[in-house]
Amino acid sequence: RSGKRINLKKIIPFIASQFRRDKIWMRRTAPVKRTYQVLIAVDNSESMTAIGAQSFAREALAMIWKALAQLEVGDVGVIKFGDEGGASVLHAFDT
Repeated sequence: RSGKRINLKKIIPFIASQFRRDKIWMRRTAPVKRTYQVLIAVDNSESMTAIGAQSFAREALAMIWKALAQLEVGDVGVIKFGDEGGASVLHAFDT
């Protein structure tokens, strides 16, 4: 399509502003969405095991993962740290 198109939802505020707010035209192209890479680090040390926080960490990780998926943030990766093996990747980025 070519040409400009008026956004009908903005007509009344345009008239009420005495024709000063002239952002009544619709955008023809979709705005560019930014994609992010989010890395979640999970503590896997003995202190987490001692206080019984491993199940809470798993629940929190699942909740954060679900929230980031709903927001369509982009790539999500997970690493664990704190044990004898050092940091290791549990889920790598897709790219």
